[in-house]
Amino acid sequence: MRNLLWIALAASICVPAGKGWAQTGSTPAESSSTFSTTPSDLPDDPTFAQYQRVTKGIKPPKALSAPDPKFPELPADAEQHGTVVMLIGVSTKGRVEAVRVLHSDEQAFEKTAVATVKKWKFKPAEKDGRPVPVQVTVEMKFQK
Repeated sequence: MRNLLWIALAASICVPAGKGWAQTGSTPAESSSTFSTTPSDLPDDPTFAQYQRVTKGIKPPKALSAPDPKFPELPADAEQHGTVVMLIGVSTKGRVEAVRVLHSDEQAFEKTAVATVKKWKFKPAEKDGRPVPVQVTVEMKFQK
């Protein structure tokens, strides 16, 4: 099952300006991720100045390793579902070097999502056959 999820992740990240499911869990507590290389209306962030947006002529990064996030421990009165949207910077080495949370429903989800995405490894994005640092948007959904 995990191999199928990685294939789905790789297929979704290869489609410029597209979206696709990256991960889904079949355990009682599920989480899923969606990637988007479509530029969104984000305020300028100096941390991401060195990361290009994926546009025509840039081959998006491909996920090589994308472990599933663990469902965090939540207080009994907390919502048992939520979403975290992040902007990530993928280096020329395929490492996630920068993470900015754009939206989070619950701080516990945010911490888990950021910790997980920092472990992901990619085949770097390419422009003219050379690796380039890029930024992509990741949406992780959690549900128990």
